[in-house]
Amino acid sequence: MGTDGIFIDGISVGRSIRPDSVEELATAIRDEKGSIVPMGSGTQMEFGNPLRAADCVVDLSRLSRITTYNPAELTIHVEAGATLGQIQSALAPNKQALPLDPWNGPSATIGGIAATNAQGPMRAIGGIRDWIIGMKVIHVDGRVSKTGGRVVKNVTGYDLAKLYTGSLGTLTLIAEISFKLKAQFPKTSTAIAEFENFPAALAVLGKIRKSPLQPIACELVGGAAGPHAIWIRFGEHPAAVAWQIAQLPAADWKVLDGDGGDGSDGGDGESAAWERLRLQHATLGPVVVRVVGLPSETGTMIEEFHPRSWIAHAASGIVLMAFDNADGIGRIRERFPAVIESAPLDIRRRIATFGWKGTEKRLVQEMKQKFDPGGRLNPGRHIDGE
Repeated sequence: MGTDGIFIDGISVGRSIRPDSVEELATAIRDEKGSIVPMGSGTQMEFGNPLRAADCVVDLSRLSRITTYNPAELTIHVEAGATLGQIQSALAPNKQALPLDPWNGPSATIGGIAATNAQGPMRAIGGIRDWIIGMKVIHVDGRVSKTGGRVVKNVTGYDLAKLYTGSLGTLTLIAEISFKLKAQFPKTSTAIAEFENFPAALAVLGKIRKSPLQPIACELVGGAAGPHAIWIRFGEHPAAVAWQIAQLPAADWKVLDGDGGDGSDGGDGESAAWERLRLQHATLGPVVVRVVGLPSETGTMIEEFHPRSWIAHAASGIVLMAFDNADGIGRIRERFPAVIESAPLDIRRRIATFGWKGTEKRLVQEMKQKFDPGGRLNPGRHIDGE
């Protein structure tokens, strides 16, 4: 199929294919001799190091079937092109959920979420790796293999599904994923408090961290010019949610109630507020760096590196920092692991996205060499672009 002048990272796409089945996908990969670039809904195509070649783009949008859903066993098996919104809609009638909320939203494909290890505010209750129980993948030579699902591991003891997650489609192409599910929260509530100065916000955050509260999301949101805000969300039995809201440290909290289900609240309640924060995340930039430290270091990281704005997963020590340029990335990496979440192409060409070093870099390189010795899967996007 033609591409009509499509470019990715300034690279002209040679051709694109859109397989209708896993079998058709495997055959296409087996027959392709050039570079292969998998694509879902395209929401994360600018994440990672710049592509080096794109002979064939594999559009997975037609692999969007829910192949098996067993509500009694709390499991679901889906093709990689299914969207998160599609999956949640299928689960809602049984009051079940896949608790993922990546910043790129419900239109993201589940394969893309897995390939990029995309995460959002609910990182506090686990990322996509924590919910995957198995995968079906296509190797660069067209072989189909399965991993996980029934505690199937390779001889080295590693769960291969966890290895494929976050590899940006550079080891194998993810074709199907099996997930464990959870019951929907009977009740959710979000409390938001704004602060005129950063130390006041940090003081309240410190009290939350030392308390018995168990939020499903806890975000510290702000900018150099202020204001600063804490967003904290609870999901549990209604009485447990009410108790946790009542135990929050003193502040001017605005409480928004949800229903724990599909989040329908008329546009003025809890789910609408989190959608506004998701859209705020989309405006971060032009350079966004994900910096990882201890939860207790959240404030220190922000004060030391002076981002112009930020959204911090305060319960896990992950801070998304927005900068006008990339000048400070080297200094950040001297102190903390840091990944470039988004940046203009010229910056991504100059500065490695992941910044791997030493033993970690060697191990990732060895994995790439083992699974894709010819460097044909998403060439340059992952370790081979460092």
